[in-house]
Amino acid sequence: MRVLTTWMYFDSKQVISEPPLGPRNRRRPRGRGEDPEPGVGIAWFGGDTTTLVEIESVELFRALRTELPDEPLSEQALRSYLDLFLMDAEEFAFSRPERSLKNADLVNYLLGEPIVIERSPPVHITLTGLLNKTNLPVWIGTYMGWSVVPEHSPMLFITIPGGIIVVSSAAQLADALGAGLSKSVKRLFKHNSG
Repeated sequence: MRVLTTWMYFDSKQVISEPPLGPRNRRRPRGRGEDPEPGVGIAWFGGDTTTLVEIESVELFRALRTELPDEPLSEQALRSYLDLFLMDAEEFAFSRPERSLKNADLVNYLLGEPIVIERSPPVHITLTGLLNKTNLPVWIGTYMGWSVVPEHSPMLFITIPGGIIVVSSAAQLADALGAGLSKSVKRLFKHNSG
């Protein structure tokens, strides 16, 4: 499965983080003992989304706990998720009902920057553009990798005609791709038998 990625990194001095809320701080040294640079990673997985397997039936993924799980993704929710991805937040931070954005300027930047999705020819579209296109999002859900994603990293799955876009913190998306996220996403696409 071909995967196109877009990475946006920031200097750690630019990103305001919340103190870790859970029992551990996931920001662990990588490589040469350095902390990962804060950022957001976006991966495009092309495929026929008209016959997607229900994500709930694939054991590797499960829905994040939210107050309104069936409500479509709003720009306000996307802003909050991007802010949390910038901070490489833990899973439970995504279900906190009331939180203010810590990195509003960076979130605005992320919403306005083009990402590549595979078409013929490839096109660029912003995350805001994905939400504002009439009837473009077919299925939207916030899911967390269960077995394939290291440390159960939260990931946002946005399905549009022709593929799935996965958004997460840059470090966690890189770890997930290295651990086999592509194979797991491939399982969501039903294979035509015939």
